[in-house]
Amino acid sequence: MNKFAKKSKDASKVLRGLKKDLRNKMLHSLANNLMERSQEVLEANKKDLSYAEEVNLSSSLKDRLMLDSARIEDMANGVRAIADQDEVVGEFYKEFTNQEGLRVKRQRVPLGVILMIFESRPNVVIDCAALALKSSNAIILKGGKEAKHSNEILGEIIQDTLEGHLPKESVQVLASDSREEVNELLELEQYIDVVIPRGGERLIEHVYKNAKMPVIAHFKGLCHMYLDKDADLDKAMDLVINAKTQRTGVCNAIETLLIHENLPSDFKVKLASELESRGTELRVDDSFMKSTDSTLKLANQEDWATEYLDNILSIKTVCSIDEAIDHIDEYGSFHTESIVSESEKAQEEFVSRVDASCVAINASSRFNDGGQLGLGAELGISTTKLHAYGPMGAEQMTTSRYVIVGNGNIRG
Repeated sequence: MNKFAKKSKDASKVLRGLKKDLRNKMLHSLANNLMERSQEVLEANKKDLSYAEEVNLSSSLKDRLMLDSARIEDMANGVRAIADQDEVVGEFYKEFTNQEGLRVKRQRVPLGVILMIFESRPNVVIDCAALALKSSNAIILKGGKEAKHSNEILGEIIQDTLEGHLPKESVQVLASDSREEVNELLELEQYIDVVIPRGGERLIEHVYKNAKMPVIAHFKGLCHMYLDKDADLDKAMDLVINAKTQRTGVCNAIETLLIHENLPSDFKVKLASELESRGTELRVDDSFMKSTDSTLKLANQEDWATEYLDNILSIKTVCSIDEAIDHIDEYGSFHTESIVSESEKAQEEFVSRVDASCVAINASSRFNDGGQLGLGAELGISTTKLHAYGPMGAEQMTTSRYVIVGNGNIRG
């Protein structure tokens, strides 16, 4: 692993000088090669899905694992969108001239070598490779064994694209079933500049405990939606259904709905009915139970702290926006929080007081996604405030330095 990581560091030095034309050529070639070899990807993915059935993976993990023609095309389009974005690396900004006549400016520069450890999603291989190339970083990708065959073929497509143009070590995909290699890499801070774990609590804790280099955690999405007393009920109905049921096994789906006690009972009854018609299991507090005169399952303390990643929704009644925010403060995961309200005062209060990487006003939590927010794709959604907060695109995979330009200037 020492030699492996050193090759990534050497590749990162070449990538620092990567020119725009070659960068874009590689990214468009990657998108084209992915589409041309999509059948190979689908065949490999079938093997992973078969393994998922054997070991009885949850439906949400199977959904994350599954690739089809539409998802592969989305991956390719994401790569093209990244290629067509404005350049990030090497660009100057915030330029000024100081009192001594010295020109001072900021410049975006790559982080260096990124180690990315993730679970389930094979699309991460392509997304992260494209973002790494766009930001001139070398990247080492380690997926889970559940996506072993998909990750391997995607890694092969990437390296075949790079061959003859850039060091193949610019993007390296580790064998998916070798945990020992990861533990060794976590020791190599002299070659690896940052590690990004994207997955469950055990993975995050392991990386935090063992990494010698900085960690940017992409942790769980325990997301809430708050229906304020001044909510438009038609909007609220559509937003809750979309945020919970459009795709249930993803980190930006809501897990808990907070409802103001003043909202009418007939709305709550209709909402419960609409959700149940879509197969949603509801776990509700006593107040919601009484207002709907139903026999729904009662929520317990554990439900408020659970990221279901499934078609399950807990519902809590609150008496004020203060109580809603207090609940989010206690149980939120700094991912995505939403408010549905026509009151500008409530909207402003929610935005100013809620701590999350994305706050949505009268919009579904499902929009906290790199592709939706103009990044083309994302490395993931950082719930760590240092060095990035929210979806990480190419810009978030760089840092800034100062460049000063003088004419023999000396400091007196």
